[in-house]
Amino acid sequence: MANKTLALLLILLLFSSACGFRPSGATPALAPSPQGGLPTPTAETPPVETASPSQVPTEGTAEPIAGGENAVLLFTIGMHIEPFGETAQGYRSGQQFDYHNPQFFQRQVQDILTVAHIVEAHGGRMTIQAQSPFTSVAIESGNTILADLAARGHEIALHFHEDAHLGKNPEMLFVQQWCDVMKQEIALVTQASGVSNIRYWSGGNLYPRLYEAAQCAGLDVNSDWKNPKLQETPLELAGVNPWRPSDGTDGVNLTAFTTHDPNGAIIFLPEGQYDKTDFASMRRSEMAGGDEAYFEYLKTQLYASLAAAQPGQVNVFHFTVHPGEFRGNPAQPFAVIEKFLTGVVDPLVASRQVQWATFSQMADAYAAWEQGTPDTNARDTATSDTSHPKSDTSHLQSEMGYISFIINVHDWTHPADSSSTSTTGLTPPKAPTSC
Repeated sequence: MANKTLALLLILLLFSSACGFRPSGATPALAPSPQGGLPTPTAETPPVETASPSQVPTEGTAEPIAGGENAVLLFTIGMHIEPFGETAQGYRSGQQFDYHNPQFFQRQVQDILTVAHIVEAHGGRMTIQAQSPFTSVAIESGNTILADLAARGHEIALHFHEDAHLGKNPEMLFVQQWCDVMKQEIALVTQASGVSNIRYWSGGNLYPRLYEAAQCAGLDVNSDWKNPKLQETPLELAGVNPWRPSDGTDGVNLTAFTTHDPNGAIIFLPEGQYDKTDFASMRRSEMAGGDEAYFEYLKTQLYASLAAAQPGQVNVFHFTVHPGEFRGNPAQPFAVIEKFLTGVVDPLVASRQVQWATFSQMADAYAAWEQGTPDTNARDTATSDTSHPKSDTSHLQSEMGYISFIINVHDWTHPADSSSTSTTGLTPPKAPTSC
């Protein structure tokens, strides 16, 4: 009887092994990945999402990755603060919004802080770019918003609307005039924020000697190039790898601007592998389909930039917002930004495909990369096909015919010469068309 029982147990044991049964609580072995890792994202194939937002770190203090075995995309959001009202140089806009209006100023301050809190909750820090009169009003009123943001890790920088500070036809002025006024604006940013080392700026895009003036003013990082007359960015400037331009541009001849000078003083950060020349302004177009549609477009361009990113090089992607822009439903302000960071950016940060970095941190990562590859230009060594057809700028050879498109963009005058000086409007402004 004992022999029969033992035989029966052996038969049952063999049967269970052959049929793949396992004891309760046992864990099957994981099959190896057929590709040995994460697939490379493309514009059509989104990156693999490997983490929930709760797994994303809440501190944005890690040093940017300048290269490695896997491609990493450095990412941030830039914020442009516009020159609403009379600037420190005595020019003003014909628009109704004015930072000298305390209610309007406070509304914009609250919008800036709200977006900053959203970004911080996702482990990020922004590069916030200010100019007068926002800076001068902050100083006069004792508002510490810029100092507070700097203390929380955000980069404070300069946004420079040239004709708001230099008057009409600023491209005709000498480099020293540009330098002096840029220094004046930087001093106001420093006084308002307590940050003495202002490095980044945006603006002044159509001045061919802009980089000479910026270097004179102590600046060394630049981005957000857009032709203010056309509201377009030539696709020659699209990409993910920074470079040092040989010189500025008048918006027509891009040769010097797109030529890398290893000894250049300024590092230019492209915005990403965008595929439209109006990517920076389309958010204000009715054709864009609203905020949700615009952020869906941003998602595709972020994925395309990930696909273009190269291991061992510095790769960057960023986009711009303005105070009050994308506010949406007052009950859930800026929900579209929150949704984008939660659903798109957070998983990529957790999987180490994307890393938060301010603009100056991106530039520092590029400078460190240069030290290891002194004779290499990242834009020339990219192995993926990131080329674009050249933009047709032949129609810009003449300035005739463009006045009607820019008259409300750069209508800066001294107060005594302006017939429109209303400062009472409190309706949140649409993003200006000049930045």
